[in-house]
Amino acid sequence: MTYPLLFPRGECSWNTGMEHVEERRTAQRTRVIQLQYCAYRLSQRNGFSILHSSGKLYQQYIVDAYVKTEGSRLHFLRQNQKDLRIELYRGLLDALECRAHNENIRTGKLIILPSSFQGSPRHMQQNYQDAMATVRKFGKPDFFLTFTCNPSWSEILNSMEGVQRPEDRPDIIVRVFNMKLKELLEDI
Repeated sequence: MTYPLLFPRGECSWNTGMEHVEERRTAQRTRVIQLQYCAYRLSQRNGFSILHSSGKLYQQYIVDAYVKTEGSRLHFLRQNQKDLRIELYRGLLDALECRAHNENIRTGKLIILPSSFQGSPRHMQQNYQDAMATVRKFGKPDFFLTFTCNPSWSEILNSMEGVQRPEDRPDIIVRVFNMKLKELLEDI
């Protein structure tokens, strides 16, 4: 039990066999994925929530949930390389094996992260190519705009309960930031 202060009755966490409740079940998906479970756990509901009132422990819970979810996604990609059209990279694999053979190095298993995996080299390369295509079509940018969050925004402060501080509720800060960012982009 990782968080006995947050879950003193030893509630079960996510597992691969966890199924949707009947009204949420669809023809394509009957099982709950880890991202859905984390979103459910982190959602604020009416009434007192020990999770949302636990300050730094809540922050640690969020970080752990993110790491577990990311690990689950990476595990899926590792196990399903054949289904992800990785055979298109056969030439790359052959070149690596040839180089390793010439240098007497034993090769490991090549895992390709697709461009759909945020933060992967292919994802960054795709974003770069998209940015360069935008520059090619519209020309060089005239200005560079940054947008930061202020934890003293009234929307954030009004959402705090009791003696909570903005840093105790990163979920609210992100939600308010995204709402204001959406407004900014609509105004531009």
